[in-house]
Amino acid sequence: MTDSPNIGAVILAAGSSSRLGRPKQLLPYKGTTLLQRMIDMVAAFRFTSSLVVLGAHAKQIRDAIDPGESTVVVNDHWADGMASSIRVGVEESLMLNRSLDSILFLLSDQPFVATGLIRELLTRHSRGTHRITACSYQQHIGVPAIISRYYVPELLELNGDVGAKKIMMKHRDDVAEIPFEQGRFDIDTKEDYERLRENTEGNSC
Repeated sequence: MTDSPNIGAVILAAGSSSRLGRPKQLLPYKGTTLLQRMIDMVAAFRFTSSLVVLGAHAKQIRDAIDPGESTVVVNDHWADGMASSIRVGVEESLMLNRSLDSILFLLSDQPFVATGLIRELLTRHSRGTHRITACSYQQHIGVPAIISRYYVPELLELNGDVGAKKIMMKHRDDVAEIPFEQGRFDIDTKEDYERLRENTEGNSC
């Protein structure tokens, strides 16, 4: 286990997977599911708090996962877009621990995220030279990302189907970037998932 002092983790998993036709959070991958794999990775670190934010298909997903020490919360307003889940994640994290310094945001549908990447984000963020530490891919920045509580007011003001990237771009001078080209791949369609299966060594999905 790795200590992650005063940092909370939030796994955003509230989407409806409308283009896929079934909850992508529960897609089989490497002997488990996409969401369970992310929960298990978070468990490898001693985060001050860890949350899983569900929304669409909440009961089905909740019944299928083992959250371990993570707290599962449901965003009843998930249909309003990603921003609503971020707000729920931030508010619930601060309810669990008012003294949090930062929050790590993760998505359940980025299959190439690994513990090594999370460790690298934590190590870089611990240097304290930037208030945001984020992944960079295809000349963009995004999640996984660690965002200081300094930006909590702006996180809580997000609306619609926008993520924390809006804040990262606005304050790019305050962002430490970790190259992660595979971060550009997420799963929205059946074709995306089939491509993942085909490219996964050993076809272990």
